[in-house]
Amino acid sequence: MNIKSLLLGSAAAMIAVSGARAADAVVIAEPEPVEYVRVCDVYGTGYFYIPGTETCLKVGGYVRFEVRNIGGDDEDFNNDGYTTRARFAPTFTVKSETELGTLTGYGRIFAQYDSDSDNNTEIEHAQISLATANGTFLVGYGDTPYSRFLDYGGPTINDGSYGDTNASEISYTFTGGNGFSAIIAAVDNDVNQDWDTNFEGGVRFTQAWGWIGGLAGYDGVEEEFGAKVGVGFKIPNTAIELTVQGLYSSEDDFGHFYSIRDNGDAYGDFDYAEWAVLAGASVAFNEKVGLAGTFQYFDTEEFFAAVSLPISPVAGLSITPEVNYVSRNEEFNGILRFQRSF
Repeated sequence: MNIKSLLLGSAAAMIAVSGARAADAVVIAEPEPVEYVRVCDVYGTGYFYIPGTETCLKVGGYVRFEVRNIGGDDEDFNNDGYTTRARFAPTFTVKSETELGTLTGYGRIFAQYDSDSDNNTEIEHAQISLATANGTFLVGYGDTPYSRFLDYGGPTINDGSYGDTNASEISYTFTGGNGFSAIIAAVDNDVNQDWDTNFEGGVRFTQAWGWIGGLAGYDGVEEEFGAKVGVGFKIPNTAIELTVQGLYSSEDDFGHFYSIRDNGDAYGDFDYAEWAVLAGASVAFNEKVGLAGTFQYFDTEEFFAAVSLPISPVAGLSITPEVNYVSRNEEFNGILRFQRSF
């Protein structure tokens, strides 16, 4: 009887252990919670929240291909024939709200192939800014205030000579009421590593009809300066926009940060000008076709002209043929640009 009880007890124990193991095998662990990407519409379209944060990120940029026909046969500039260029330029914008204002980080890099030179990759912009109620503090590398504050040059691909430069800067832009703004900046002059810093400053007044403004820059290395004034108009009840700028350089015998080249910064030989007038005009015939032109006259009695026909057959794609003329070299240059923006 004892042996029988022992056998029955052992069998029951084995069944219990087997049942326990079987029960363990079918237990399903609770899945980790999934945090889906949320759309951030605080700063416009294209932003999304970085998971686990209240920071918004936008990824954009473009892919570009160009064919450039270089007029003339000047051996110094290898101008007989054509070149091609391919570029990939992604951009990254990061924004978040703080107790001081909107904190922004912006970066753009590009990788580029040129048929007449080596491939290269560059940082084009790397900037941090803090926008407060009355203005914006900015530090980093990118287009200088002298380049951007009056909306660059003409509306064409080759947009004239106006001191267009990339450099590091520390700047403050004051934004007042009724469209008034002013900027002051310390700009790095990379000719040397001494404390020969450039300084730039300007004012601007913007309204529905357009804008008017002025800007000056001082080259700390060469101890020379440049200045420009400009005005832009939007013709009422049309899609026509016009701009005119007057530019001055304190030195026309050699180059400095704010020099004016009398070939419009296009291809070929050039001389330095003391003053120039730069005009631009553009019109959008409809959502798919437009027309743009740039004309610049220099005190050297030379001029630069460009005409382009921007075409957008589908959203995100632009095809722009352009023709330039440089009077100094008596040459026509052609560009055909394809660009997919995203």
